[in-house]
Amino acid sequence: MHPLCATGHLSLRRDIVIADRALVAALRSGRIVRVRRGVLACDHADELEVQAAASGGAVTCTSVLATHGVWVAGSTGFHIQVPPTASRVGHQGTVHWGRPRFGMETPWRASRLQSLWQAMHCLDEENALAAIESAIRLGFVDAAEVRMLVAHAPDRLRPWLRHLCHTSQSGNETVVRVRLQRVGYRVVSQGAVPGMGHEDLVIEDCVGLDVDGRRWHGEDRFVIDRDRDLRVEGLGRSALRIAAPHIWDSWPSTLAVIDRVVADALRERQRRTGRSLG
Repeated sequence: MHPLCATGHLSLRRDIVIADRALVAALRSGRIVRVRRGVLACDHADELEVQAAASGGAVTCTSVLATHGVWVAGSTGFHIQVPPTASRVGHQGTVHWGRPRFGMETPWRASRLQSLWQAMHCLDEENALAAIESAIRLGFVDAAEVRMLVAHAPDRLRPWLRHLCHTSQSGNETVVRVRLQRVGYRVVSQGAVPGMGHEDLVIEDCVGLDVDGRRWHGEDRFVIDRDRDLRVEGLGRSALRIAAPHIWDSWPSTLAVIDRVVADALRERQRRTGRSLG
C-alpha cells in the first residue's frame, strides 16, 4: 500500500513518510499527483476533495450533501470553504469564506454538520428546509445534531423550523407542504390510508395530495397508486396527484387547481354534514 493511502489518499507533503526518490518515481508514474504546492494525492483520492484542495479549500455545503443523497435542489456549482485569510482562491464555483463552526471531517472536507449548517445559510428557505428534512430521513444527522443546527439557524428559517417535519419522504413533498402552509392551509404530512399506506400530504383534512417522482412512482406503481386514490375517495377525501414539473415549472396554475379542489371539497363536506365552513 502506498504511504498516501494510509493518510486518506490526500496529504500535505510534510505529513507523509516517503523518500524524495520514491516520490519522484511515483509522480512520474502518475500514482501520485501534485495537487497544489505542498499537497499530494494518490490515484485513490476523492475527486471532489482533490478539486477543492487544488483551489486551496475544502468541499462543503451542498457539494457534501449531494454525495450522501441529501436534497440539494436550488444549489448550483461546486461549493468550497476557505479560511478567512485565504488569497488567490482559484475556484469558479461558490466560495464560503470563514472558519468552520462545526469542524472538519478532513482538512479537505467539511463535517456533515458543518456542511448542512452552511447549506441552511446558502439555500433559499424552502430548499433549506427540504435539505434538513431530507438529512433527518436519511440519518445524515441525529436528533441532537438537529437541535444544535436549529439553535444556530439563520433568523429567516426560525419560524419554519418550529414546525420541522420528521416524516417527509422527499424534498418535493417538503417544498409543496411549505408553499401550502405559506398561503394559510393546514397540511398534515403522511396522512394514513388504512390498508394502503399513506398519502404524502393531507390538506385541510379533505384533500389528499401525492407528490409523484420517478424514483418512487414508476410504471410498476401505477395500479397501486390508483388503488390508493380510490381508497382515499372512499374516505371522503378528494385525491390529487402532481409531479415535479407542476411544482417547479407551473406552480401558480398548480396552486389554483389545489385551491379549487380544496374549496369544492370543503363545500361538499358542509353539504354532507350541515356544518358551516367558517
